[in-house]
Order: sequence, then C-alpha cells, then structure tokens
Amino acid sequence: MLQADAEQKLLLKAVRSLRIEAISFADDGAKNAYKLIKRLQAAHDAHDALESTDEKLLQQAADWDNEQVPDFLDKLAGIQDNLLDRLQPDLVAQDGLRVDTDVAALLADMVDSLYEKARRSQGSEAAVLEEYRKDLEQDTPAVRDAIRHYTAVLAATCQQAAGYQMNQAKHDNAVFKSVIVDEAARANPLDLFIPLARAERHIVLVGDHRQLPHLLEPDIERELGSSMNEQTCAALKKSLFERLFKQLQQREKKDGIRRVITLDTQYRMHPTLGQFVSDNFYKPHGESFDSGRPAADFTHDLTAYENKVAAWVNISFKKGKENSGKSKSRPVEAQWIAKQLKPLMQQHPGLSFGIISFYAAQITEIFRALVPQGLVTEQENGGYQIAENWQHIPSDDGKTKERLRVGTVDAFQGKEFDVVFLSMTHSNSFKDRDSDPIVQTKLWQRKYGHLMLENRLCVAMSRQQRLLICVGDVEMVKNASAKQAIPALKNFYTLCQGEQGHVIST
Repeated sequence: MLQADAEQKLLLKAVRSLRIEAISFADDGAKNAYKLIKRLQAAHDAHDALESTDEKLLQQAADWDNEQVPDFLDKLAGIQDNLLDRLQPDLVAQDGLRVDTDVAALLADMVDSLYEKARRSQGSEAAVLEEYRKDLEQDTPAVRDAIRHYTAVLAATCQQAAGYQMNQAKHDNAVFKSVIVDEAARANPLDLFIPLARAERHIVLVGDHRQLPHLLEPDIERELGSSMNEQTCAALKKSLFERLFKQLQQREKKDGIRRVITLDTQYRMHPTLGQFVSDNFYKPHGESFDSGRPAADFTHDLTAYENKVAAWVNISFKKGKENSGKSKSRPVEAQWIAKQLKPLMQQHPGLSFGIISFYAAQITEIFRALVPQGLVTEQENGGYQIAENWQHIPSDDGKTKERLRVGTVDAFQGKEFDVVFLSMTHSNSFKDRDSDPIVQTKLWQRKYGHLMLENRLCVAMSRQQRLLICVGDVEMVKNASAKQAIPALKNFYTLCQGEQGHVIST
C-alpha cells in the first residue's frame, strides 16, 4: 500500500511537471514528457485510460528536438488537466466537508506559477538544481530508464555479453556497431567469440600477450600434456588474441592496411625500471617502448634503499632451502619480508606495497608471517585478510587506492604499487647441466620452475612504480645456466649491482 501511494505521488508529480508553456517547454519539455510516459506505462490503470491520440501527442512531445515552439501546447494542457482529474482522489477536509475542486485547482496553478517565477528569478539555478536533486533521489526508476534510453555504451564480461540483462538493455537486439574487449589476451577462444559474434562493424581487442595468457582448465591441460606432442600443447596455450595479433601484422605487410597498434610509451614506473622491462620482455620481439614521465616523479626515501629503484636481498641456501610439493614455499623469505614491511609502511604512510610470489604455498607462508605484525588477520574459514587499518590510502585523484596486496602473479594483473617485494622462493642445489638438450631443459624446469615462464615474470616485474625488491637466493642467478634459463632475473641482479641498484645480504 505504501509503495502504491509513493508511485501515485510520483505519477502526479510527473503530470504536474508536464510543460505547457513555451518558455518552460523549451527548457525541459521533452524530458518531462518522456518521464510522464514512463510513469504512465508503469501505472497500467492510468495508461489504459489514456486516449491513443493523447498518447501519440505525449510521444511527439518527448521526441521534440526543434528549437521552434510546438503548436500542441494547448493540447498538452488538456491532457494534463484530464490526467489530474483522473488521478487526484476527491479531496475531503478533515472535518468531513468536501473540498471545492475549483479552488484546489486554482491553488495548484498558483503553486506552478510561483515555481515558474522562481525558476526565472535571481537564484533560479539553485531552484532548478534542487528539483534535479529531488528527482534523482525520489524517482530512481525514471533515472534508470533515462540512462538506459540515452546510453551509448554497455559493459559486461565476455559470457554476460549474451546474458539476460544485456538482452533486456538492448531490447533483444543482439548486435552492436562496435565491440571492445579489454584484457582480451586472457580470454579463452570460446569466451572471446561470445562478444565478437555481436559486433556489426568494428572489433577492438585490447590486451598484452607478453603477460598472463588465457586460462585453461588445469586438469584438461595436464591430460592433454600427457597425450599430445609439445608443438600441439604450445599451440593450445597460445591465446586467440596472440594469433590474431600476428596474423593481422602479416596482413598489414601485404595490403598496407594498419590493423595493429602497439603502445610505445609507459607511464607507470621509473624510467630505469621501464627500460629494464622493455629490454627484457618486449625488445626481443621488436616491441620496445620508452618512458613518458621523468625520474623525479618516482623518488622515495625508504630507509636502507637510498632512493634506489632496484634491490636484491640475498637469502642464501644455508639460511633455508625451498620446500617442495605441489606448490613450493620458502619460509625464510616470508619471514624476512614480514619483518621489513611494517616499519616501511609506518615510516611512509603514503606509499602502497605489493608482495608477489609465483606459488600459492609461499603466499600462505607470507600471510602467516604477517599475522604477528598486525598487518593481516586470519579468518574463521582459514583464509587471510589485510587488516582494516592497512587496506587503503588516499590516491592523487581524491579517491582511495589499495595500500597492501599479497598474492600470486595472477592477483596482480593490471595492478600497480609504489613498492613491490618479489619472493623468488627457488633455492636448491639441483643439477642443471646435461649433454642432451631435452634432458637439460627438464633439469632447468626442475631447478627454476615458474621462474622460466616469461609472461608470468613479465607481470611480476612490471607492477612497481618506484622500487622493485627481489628477495631470494642470489646463487640461483649466478649459476651458469641462469643466463639461458632465467635471463631477466640475471639481468635484474646486474641492475641491482649498478648505480641505481642495491644488494643486501642477510
């Protein structure tokens, strides 16, 4: 009952807001006519009582986009009077006497006249804004309808692009003139085809196949890996985005039509770090880039790092080796990071920090080590959460941003932090040399594991803005095979030994 009364009031308000004078109609007549139509459609009884000619006239008013004064304002006034007569109940005073409807109508006209005068008087902007604010607060369905009516952009995940809500918004019209897919390199082909099939003229795929690839079902991937040759497995791991990227590059060479654009300037990080990422992950493929911001934008005064941009914290094999299993961990690295992190965050409350590992087991070790520091709380379900006081800080745009994140590489795709700790985790004395190239590759995979995955390493080493700190056993990159197996990490250690780097031995 209360909801019906509220809807009745909103409908009456929409009727009274119908513009029937030239000046007011030129201001927002079409918009108010559209709102009234939507209100009438929601109130079926009132809509059914409306004559078809009146309905067409209201639609004509809602569609009006001519600067000239329409010649149907008198007819609109008649529609308004008719609707008010139908919608307003017989007015009865508290003592039981019937109110004179002519007097009530005259008073309503007086209110409208006073309102129109207020709109045109000094300070009328405030009155208009106040009405607009009330409309936004009190007429949520109309606001939603207006946004849906005028919007030119709809957003959804790949699978939801063909979902119920999208079809409702498009009135079951399944076609878009243009479709843009962000993070397209991470979508598997079947998911990617869903939005692509809805494009009429243009398809724009945005992504980076040098970073995390599309997601495959782990069990299926393992099964295929045991039954197919390496070439077939490699083809399955290649994203549709990467295939199209290379195919369109080849087509451009033939017909000269440019279909691929590669961004060539980074703005996230210190120029030295940007150059490192470019040289190690993009330049070998002919996709190098420059830095668009000066080094002065990325200064810091973190204790023990002396305004350096790269640091290597050496925790030797003797201090503790990796723990092997389905997922690897190295508690000694986790404990060192946890002890260092809180003082740095306390001394520099305006900086954000990220802790990245390649293994879920190591992330669990890091979370455990952060609990005694008060940076993380353990949940009843056994999970972990960043403590409330350490979750967010103000950002430059006046909003808030994440202050601390701990996770595997997958959790950092698209993220950035002032300072990043990279937990290397691998520390072992496994054999890494063999005369048979195939056997040697398998030995490298056993020794270095995920460190050999270039795309994951690219993501892990490109999240920082001011400082990247690698925590791990330096002997792993000094090893003779490191130059071939993990060249980017070896080159990072070389950077840490230079003027803008710092090496710490624990």
